Amino acid sequence: MSRGRSTCLGETSGSTLKTGHSDSKRDPPPLPDSNELSIYTPKLTGFLSILPASWIPYAELMRLDRRAGFYAFYLPYLIGLGYGSCLADSVPSPTHLLGLCGLFLIYCITLRGAACTWNDNVDQKFDRQVARTRLRPIARGAVSTTQGNIFTVSLLLAEIPVLMVLPASCAYHAIPINVLFGGYALMKRITHYPQFVLGFPFAWAIFMSYAALNVDPLSSCRIISTVSLFIANILWTMIYDTVYVHQDIRDDIKAGVKSMAIRFADSTKELAAILATIQVTLLLTTGWQAGLSPLYFVFTCGGTAFALGKMIAEVDLKEPSSCARFFHRGFWYVGGSIVMGFAAEYTARLYKFEMMNCNSPLKLLSMEAWPS
Repeated sequence: MSRGRSTCLGETSGSTLKTGHSDSKRDPPPLPDSNELSIYTPKLTGFLSILPASWIPYAELMRLDRRAGFYAFYLPYLIGLGYGSCLADSVPSPTHLLGLCGLFLIYCITLRGAACTWNDNVDQKFDRQVARTRLRPIARGAVSTTQGNIFTVSLLLAEIPVLMVLPASCAYHAIPINVLFGGYALMKRITHYPQFVLGFPFAWAIFMSYAALNVDPLSSCRIISTVSLFIANILWTMIYDTVYVHQDIRDDIKAGVKSMAIRFADSTKELAAILATIQVTLLLTTGWQAGLSPLYFVFTCGGTAFALGKMIAEVDLKEPSSCARFFHRGFWYVGGSIVMGFAAEYTARLYKFEMMNCNSPLKLLSMEAWPS
């Protein structure tokens, strides 16, 4: 994203206004003028079309009109639930898993909203220098700094009802997730590796999802497989966000904000290939240490390796639309492969459990299908 910002918090592209190099001692960029504001019209499609006009700026802050970034938040929770369901001492029922998926869906909406609002508030000075972000709610003055802070706190408080339904241990994971998202907004000013920092709150979802199944994610018998999956998700974030940032790399340099795309501008594909290789190796380690079946290795490891290899080879880092496609499709291809592998593993485990249960409808059906 422009100025090293994560795609999950913005997702749009554009070009920087010709305002020269960023200087922290300069006067803040002015608010958009009346002509700009008069021609600004929010895209009232989908959910936004039914909201009162006064709510629109807040819905925009939450990125409710932009779905792709939501997958960056939600998929790690699905991965964590899939992983946990394969290793839990007792096989969780499908209805229990679906219930947890629903709870994390709500949680991710509020979590993403809080992270995006905080990010926009912190970055409002930079947003006013960039064409694509100049008319964001806080940057254009539709929401004040104070209102933005209040809204951020409100969204954080909205997480509490969901956490009260989940096991108490989940709250201990929610705290570092929120803190890390808050700190990420500042990291892009001081390091070329904000994507590395961003990977931690996303990957931490694995711990939280695992805890939702009342399983200790870092028990001695699971620590290697869990940590391997955790690091693999960090690397995945670094790959897709670094590629996406390339579409605005010139604007990032002008704005003075750092990113891995700038640090590795001439070798991003090589870097992505190395990170992808390590990611797949870690996914293999997860399956090996957890004793998973070939289903996991075929779908998760094989699917991820194929998807990343093809995407990295085909992406054109000089073409913004190609970088954006890499981001959007990555969640379906890479994220989908990882989730599919765990889903297949869970389904096989559930079937085996049902077949071993004498009163299982599945076993009775199987017995009826094969006459003695």
